[in-house]
Amino acid sequence: MNRNSIFKEISNRLLQLLPLTGNLKSQVQSKMNSALKSAFEELGVITNDELEQERIALERALIRIAELEKQLESLESELREKN
Repeated sequence: MNRNSIFKEISNRLLQLLPLTGNLKSQVQSKMNSALKSAFEELGVITNDELEQERIALERALIRIAELEKQLESLESELREKN
């Protein structure tokens, strides 16, 4: 579930509690969405999808670091052999 659908779901549930109609309902929903987005960002809350993307990026970074460490060891070894 992406962030926008979470905001929409929470907003819809809250709106069901309020007896609003028409234009007032859409205005309140817009304000609620804005407030929810702001609050979630301040708290650093992320969705499972975002967390999974971050995990994948971290995994790639760790693989790249391991590759670079091997490359560095190889270069250091070559340098020692030349000296």
